[in-house]
Amino acid sequence: MNDFANEHYRRLLDALPCYVTLQDRELNILWCNESYQRDFGLPYGKTCFELYGTDKAKCSDCPVEKTFLDGLIHSREMTVKTKDDHRTNMMVYSSPVRDDNGKIISVLETAVNVTSVKDMQKQLILLGQTVAGMAHSIKNIMMGLEGGIYVVNKGIEDKSQDEIKEGWEMVLLNFDKISHIVKDILYCSKDREPNLQEIRPNDVVREVYKLFKSMAGSYAIEIRLDLDGNVRDAVIDPAGLHTVLSNLVTNAMDACKIDLWKDEHLVEVRTRKGKNGSTIIEVADNGIGIGKDLKAHVFEDFFSSKGDKGTGLGLMVTQKILREHGGKITFRSRPGRGTTFVATFPRKELPNGAGQ
Repeated sequence: MNDFANEHYRRLLDALPCYVTLQDRELNILWCNESYQRDFGLPYGKTCFELYGTDKAKCSDCPVEKTFLDGLIHSREMTVKTKDDHRTNMMVYSSPVRDDNGKIISVLETAVNVTSVKDMQKQLILLGQTVAGMAHSIKNIMMGLEGGIYVVNKGIEDKSQDEIKEGWEMVLLNFDKISHIVKDILYCSKDREPNLQEIRPNDVVREVYKLFKSMAGSYAIEIRLDLDGNVRDAVIDPAGLHTVLSNLVTNAMDACKIDLWKDEHLVEVRTRKGKNGSTIIEVADNGIGIGKDLKAHVFEDFFSSKGDKGTGLGLMVTQKILREHGGKITFRSRPGRGTTFVATFPRKELPNGAGQ
């Protein structure tokens, strides 16, 4: 009966969706369940900190040691490495195991993988920052709309066509900004298949150039084109390509606007043919650049180098469009010198029946 009970309890512990170990005072592992063995390897003859990849040094705030000292249950959050070198966030609990006389003979450590929860927390923090950024942006746009309406009303009172025109242009500009934010939110909110068509990428680049040329000039930013004549027909979603270019040019202009150390600012859009018939589009600026500490976070959801003045949606949308095309986006940057984003659209064939 005892053998049956022991086997039954062992199976119960093996079935638990967490890591369970039994440790002695030197933190040697005396027993572990299957989950622990699967992710950290055979533990016998080793200490927990050796298997957790913490540089072969025990934790400074070890819950197991605390339980041996005071006989209480302790917990702490820690980051460890599995045998496959994956970083894992765990919530660790330690409980005393006593003999018939009440003496602590070992400690049961139970660890729960909370990596997904930590990732979700980060996403929620980023989401909160994004909402704050959008609120800040929309507030500024509303102020711009109010300013435009004021100028229009003043023009009507003064019977000045020039004032009416100036105010109406302000209204249209700010309306376009709100429209852009809403479109980005809608684009991020659902999956979609790209509307692939045979297009000339250079023509789309020229359209975006015309759209931004005047706006860039008003900020003393020059936009140049360097289009490769070998970039001819390509199968790409034209609206998606237009959005990618618009977002990258907008970011490049923003990087130039906040750079106060140069007299002349330039945004250059380049096209070229890549390997295996791919189409490569580069958007380069000589703006403020991206700092070392921010480079690793550029493609994280809702990331913005502009703090609460940016939403981070532009690069999210850009990356999503490239991913939908099976392509990729990379960048290189030097603080104070500028940034170049490189979008690669792979060669594709039109689906059967498309374009007919």
